[in-house]
Amino acid sequence: MPRCAPVLLVLVLALAVAGCGGGGDRKPDRFSLKTPKQASPPAGEGTASPSPTVTPAPRRVTARERAIVKGWADALRRGDVDRAIAYWRIPATAWNGVGSPIRLTTRAAIRFWNESLPCGAKLESVERDGNYVLATFVLTERPGKGRCGSGTGHRARTAFLVRGGLIIQWIRAPDPPSTKSETS
Repeated sequence: MPRCAPVLLVLVLALAVAGCGGGGDRKPDRFSLKTPKQASPPAGEGTASPSPTVTPAPRRVTARERAIVKGWADALRRGDVDRAIAYWRIPATAWNGVGSPIRLTTRAAIRFWNESLPCGAKLESVERDGNYVLATFVLTERPGKGRCGSGTGHRARTAFLVRGGLIIQWIRAPDPPSTKSETS
């Protein structure tokens, strides 16, 4: 008998067994099974299910998140860059609305970012926007590099993502209406 004959015989038997079906008592395969419908309880009985339109109450900005944003802004407005960068975690992401977001992977990069902001800012309000704290500021002059110039007195918004008590994202948001006259 050739060497491949036993292997061929096993394959033929396996196919024959696999091809054998039950008869008329065949059970449905798993793809044709369906979950039976539940009977609805008569009116006024059973448990009420929550309405699909009910949404959880939005989270509020925590006192800690507000303190972090305010602490950062106050430090930068005073020109205390060392204190301002202490509110940041490494790595962090910053985007001032122009170009692409910048990944800040060192303390020196976070320092450079903070020093490059020409204006100081006085926190006016905070609100929750998803996971972000959306802060509205009134721009001020500040010690250090650059000058705020004509931006002084205008309002600006920034979205902060705060995790573990530190800023991990700083994203420029669309400005709110200004408190300063547009003609000045």
